Amino acid sequence: MSEVREVPIDSLRPHPLNEKLYPVNEEEDKALEESMERSGLLEPIVALPDGTIISGTRRWRVAKRLGWKTVTCEFRDFEDPELAIIEYNRYRKKTPRTIFLEYQLIREKLEPLAKKQQEATQLIGRGVQKSDVNGVVQMNKTIHVREKAAEEIGVSETTLHRIRYVYEREHLPAVKPVVQQLDSGEISVSQAYEKVKKIVEPKPEEEKEKTWKCDACGKEFRELDPVAPTRYTLCPDCLVEFETWKAEKLYDEP
Repeated sequence: MSEVREVPIDSLRPHPLNEKLYPVNEEEDKALEESMERSGLLEPIVALPDGTIISGTRRWRVAKRLGWKTVTCEFRDFEDPELAIIEYNRYRKKTPRTIFLEYQLIREKLEPLAKKQQEATQLIGRGVQKSDVNGVVQMNKTIHVREKAAEEIGVSETTLHRIRYVYEREHLPAVKPVVQQLDSGEISVSQAYEKVKKIVEPKPEEEKEKTWKCDACGKEFRELDPVAPTRYTLCPDCLVEFETWKAEKLYDEP
């Protein structure tokens, strides 16, 4: 059930999570302010019955800046207000860090459910009746945390994986400069991912090509040269010199 009505603007307040996930962007606020001055509030603010805003914090903030005394608000109950905030912001333009923070919240909520579901499935596999197992097993679809999180946030699993890979390693001194570049928009998620991967998972240096050295002339040859010291007592160069010397000697004989 929901109820839409005009309410005093000071009777509403932002949800703490909204301020954490979506910091103030002055450019976006300015563009919204121009729109609201011209067209008014196109969508009502959505809030819990106690006045905590779930969707529309920016609209509420701009309305206060414009000096509005009242705003249109839809009051609703949500099973999980925090997940509702992320859902309402699915199509918002987000920074990589915001996406990471959203992921952390969703993971905290989904991982316990996924674990219970896994345990319930194991019990059923041992012959326990479904009716005797936690109801979470009755869900139609197995919970895959990363897949579900990507869906809720509105990004691909690949993008989410790369963002996680970078920010979960930002405590490493060598990674911090890369994270700063990503946060500032200097590099893309893909570029940051590749840079961090090279830092964290450096490829072993290519093995130096094995060589052997001729004791007679001192020249080095690759181990895979067709003429190897295991087959000949002389290296290819020495062998040529030897054969030439032999031919000259035969030619000189009477």
